[in-house]
Amino acid sequence: MQAAAVVVKNVFRRHRKQYIGLIILSAFLLLLSGGFSRYIKKVSGEIKLKTQMEEELQRKEVKALIEEFRCFPLRDTKEFYYENGYGTARTYGGKRKHEGIDLIPKDGKENVHPVVSASDGIVEQIGWLKLGGYRVGIRSETGFYYYYAHLASYAKGLRKGKKIRSGELLGYMGSTGYGTEGTRGKFVCHLHFGIYRQVEEKEKSLNPYYLLRFKENG
Repeated sequence: MQAAAVVVKNVFRRHRKQYIGLIILSAFLLLLSGGFSRYIKKVSGEIKLKTQMEEELQRKEVKALIEEFRCFPLRDTKEFYYENGYGTARTYGGKRKHEGIDLIPKDGKENVHPVVSASDGIVEQIGWLKLGGYRVGIRSETGFYYYYAHLASYAKGLRKGKKIRSGELLGYMGSTGYGTEGTRGKFVCHLHFGIYRQVEEKEKSLNPYYLLRFKENG
């Protein structure tokens, strides 16, 4: 028994640095595992809270949209058709995705069908865009940006900074865009209707299709 103890003692002496290092490493790993576990719990908690806040924000945004979206953007609601084309591919100006819904008049006539504001707000943008043609951008009180594009003409007196009420005339449907100012006829007459929200100081599009259906049927 004593001989065995002596052997163990001699082995430990020869390899004590390795054993001490192993003990220290084991203790460190135990401490690290506890700290890592706490870190994981903290991160998980933060992610859960962030998710809950985002869900709450989404609920508030949906509520705000429904409350402020008081009017369908076209007056003659039986004389047009549309489908859920949000996110479909576009190639003019480079590969991109469609960021709105196209409302198309059945008769195809330009400068005839009135386009009205879906909400109260202020005219934030007006004028020519290469992709959107003659467009109007309305910013609502809650911060949503309503985009009306490819207009043939504007309502009299419409200007940047003007306060707008839901149902107020913005202009008439057309086919402007995809070129220098005044370009028309590159596509069928229609209204491109989009809704944007600010996310991290950038405008992000929303799909307005279901909101349009809701208002059309309501």
